[in-house]
Amino acid sequence: MPEKNIYKPLKFKLDKIVTESSLIKTFFMTSEKDFEFKAGQFVEVTIDGVGEAPYTPSSSAWIKDKMEVTIMEAGYVTKKMHDLKGGEILGVRGPFGKSYPIEKFYGKDIIILGGGVGIAPLRCLLLTMLEEADKFRRIIICFGAKTPERLPIKAPSVI
Repeated sequence: MPEKNIYKPLKFKLDKIVTESSLIKTFFMTSEKDFEFKAGQFVEVTIDGVGEAPYTPSSSAWIKDKMEVTIMEAGYVTKKMHDLKGGEILGVRGPFGKSYPIEKFYGKDIIILGGGVGIAPLRCLLLTMLEEADKFRRIIICFGAKTPERLPIKAPSVI
């Protein structure tokens, strides 16, 4: 079987967009074929004719046919992402980067600490770890933002 080319984009259909706050949205996408990544890795998302930008998935690494990315509007490509309505086809390249060494966390107390839009990639870590929750002594998550409205992912949707 030939090795996967991480530099060639796969097609993802943008199924749904959820507004998390005035500057942050979560994009729910379905892949044309299974797409694997590990917690801590990132992908390049391309809008045809606009450009691409790197994002860390905010969904569980255990799910292979769907992916979520939570994006704060901060520049040209992120503005164009926020202008999408759903139904568009996006290109996704990757995954890139190193993952968290989750196996080294087994048997330990885990504290996940984050703030603002930085909570989104930590959600991926948390959801991935919860699939094997019995392998950790405890998992504690602490997160915050300047105001409750600015929390990109509200607590009930985390688990």
